[in-house]
Amino acid sequence: MSTALVLGGGLAGLLAAAALGPHVRSVTVVEQDVLPGGPQPRRGLPQGDFSHILLGGGADALDALLPGTVEALLAAGAHRRRLPSGLLMRLGPGWLQGFDSTAYLIACSRHLLDHTVRQQLRGRAGVTIREGTSVLGLVGDAGQVGGALVENPDGSRESLPADLVVDATGRRSQAPRWLRDLGFDGPREETVDAGLAYAARLFDAPGGNRDFPVVSIVPVPGRRRPGRGATIIPIENDRWIITLSGTRAGEPSRTESEFHTFLKTLDHPVVHDLARTARPIGPIRTCHGTLNRRRAYENGAPAGFAATGDAVAALNPVYGHGMAVAAQCAVAIRTALDTEGLHPQVGAAIQRRITRVLDTPWSMAKEQDRGFPGARSSHPAAAGPATRLTRWYTDRLLRAALTDPTAAAAYFDVFSLAAPAARLTAPSVALAALRPRRADPLTVAEAIARFSRVAELVGPPRPPGQG
Repeated sequence: MSTALVLGGGLAGLLAAAALGPHVRSVTVVEQDVLPGGPQPRRGLPQGDFSHILLGGGADALDALLPGTVEALLAAGAHRRRLPSGLLMRLGPGWLQGFDSTAYLIACSRHLLDHTVRQQLRGRAGVTIREGTSVLGLVGDAGQVGGALVENPDGSRESLPADLVVDATGRRSQAPRWLRDLGFDGPREETVDAGLAYAARLFDAPGGNRDFPVVSIVPVPGRRRPGRGATIIPIENDRWIITLSGTRAGEPSRTESEFHTFLKTLDHPVVHDLARTARPIGPIRTCHGTLNRRRAYENGAPAGFAATGDAVAALNPVYGHGMAVAAQCAVAIRTALDTEGLHPQVGAAIQRRITRVLDTPWSMAKEQDRGFPGARSSHPAAAGPATRLTRWYTDRLLRAALTDPTAAAAYFDVFSLAAPAARLTAPSVALAALRPRRADPLTVAEAIARFSRVAELVGPPRPPGQG
């Protein structure tokens, strides 16, 4: 049996270790932070205080890797919400109806999710987490990665050998530079940056979270003005995380008055009205640097190396795909090893499978973000007939999803990463998207009335013209 080294002890790294464990004698996870003993913040995860959801495709992958993890999350206070029946969402053209489907999400704090995964993994034989240890570079040459150079908590340096090194160091991954230091060309990169920024705050949920939906006003591209949106995520301990998001020239602020002013500018003030009923906890936190970036490791990397999660494709967090992608990438690692075993070139097989995981969420994120004013792309898309047709069909599908259960189920199956993008062009779905609308979208009053807790908190509906 061989050894594996995982660089990074965040969600992607821990799940990669779970995938590798059955195939090697030992897995060592190298993490620069000292990990908390409970569901608490850590220095290397500054975005941990913002809204996070684990979409159904990711939750299924998580349970496949670490059986019982979703059950443990729910027992600790996480919430399961069906899609779209558990959403109060304004999705571009209007408000969603409460259709039922098999799609779902898990809502909780990022701190609870990471803690639960750590607890599930710690009892696994052969997996070691070295905390407070920084990665300085890779060991090997242009043809073969053989380990990593690390700095220990006492300042000493050490070379850790491994038959396979997996980079899970996230958005700030230095692997392209490390590979160049070995004489290997770094991967080709593609970026799309809408300039999105966040402001988030924790609140006590008035009356608790029982039967309370995920509330979302989705930023809308193509309007020739900045995209602005907000979400309320019900989490453990009867709390909400309210997150504001705005693209370039429409970014939210961390000041108290501007937090609420921003909410008033959205397509409907329901999030503002709900926020006014809740008691804020702690400061308003802001976050920038949310560009989409994809590194094409599938086009070549040295033997003995693979990359996963945000280190391969960092996605705009507004779409909620990052954690699900990390879990599905780990399943891809396991599947490659199940199929081929651990050999010097298995990294290439891993990257090919990870590419298939990434194609749908990457396409969704970059095409959406290109529609916002001021978006910057390293590979601008030509607005040819195929692009225009795709955008036209997507718009028709979203409009149909507001009133047609077939279109809604297909959209959320794909959005939750539980089905491939081809599901959106299945004959029954295409028919639903292309036929004339047979029902009117919900009014905001009808959308709110679906959730008695929301209706109780926000009071009577606003006058016509405000939603």
